[in-house]
Amino acid sequence: MNNWPARVGLTAMTASAVAVALFSFRFFAVPFHVWPFIDAGVRGVIGLTPVTALTHMLIAPVALLVGPFQFFSGLRTTHPRVHRICGRIYVIACIISAVGALATAPYASGGPVAGFGFAVLAVCWLAATIGAWRAAARRNFALHRLLMRFSYAMTFGAVTLRLQIPIFIAFLGYPNYSAASVWLAYTSWTPNVIIVALYSILVSNPAPRAARAAGFGSSHL
Repeated sequence: MNNWPARVGLTAMTASAVAVALFSFRFFAVPFHVWPFIDAGVRGVIGLTPVTALTHMLIAPVALLVGPFQFFSGLRTTHPRVHRICGRIYVIACIISAVGALATAPYASGGPVAGFGFAVLAVCWLAATIGAWRAAARRNFALHRLLMRFSYAMTFGAVTLRLQIPIFIAFLGYPNYSAASVWLAYTSWTPNVIIVALYSILVSNPAPRAARAAGFGSSHL
């Protein structure tokens, strides 16, 4: 982190991810037949497919909680072993929860349109995470960092979804999460992926910009 906007952004991302992850741990009460602040539609999904739904809902918060700390350069530099251990935890949590999400998608409370969106998310999430892990194993760290950004962009969909729910209910007239999930299944994660793609092109990869600038300058000699 070399500038304050990036530090502020990373801090905000971390704080919101930790808050949502901790709140999501309320699903650990469900096996004891306690349903704290759980939407009726989500409760119905758990009733239809309890194993796969709870696999996703209990494990995904672990990935959300661990993920942001992998982006702190100081941690990678001064504590590489901790970075690797947290990375393994993150990858395992993503794979397990993505498989659970994919198996649960056909039962989405928003119907087949929402289910398709969540299924696409699960497949892309799984592919990006496994790709990032394989890149690290091959010591292709540039590709590893790129794919891990995309992986966490999809993990962070848990945060953007919860930020969007009140907007859909208060301003767009949807009565609850289940009704809004027809859109949320797509809008909760695609903006994150687009932002990461733009960041990767415009900010984190200065070489193409330098090449374009050099080409522009030489054409005017």
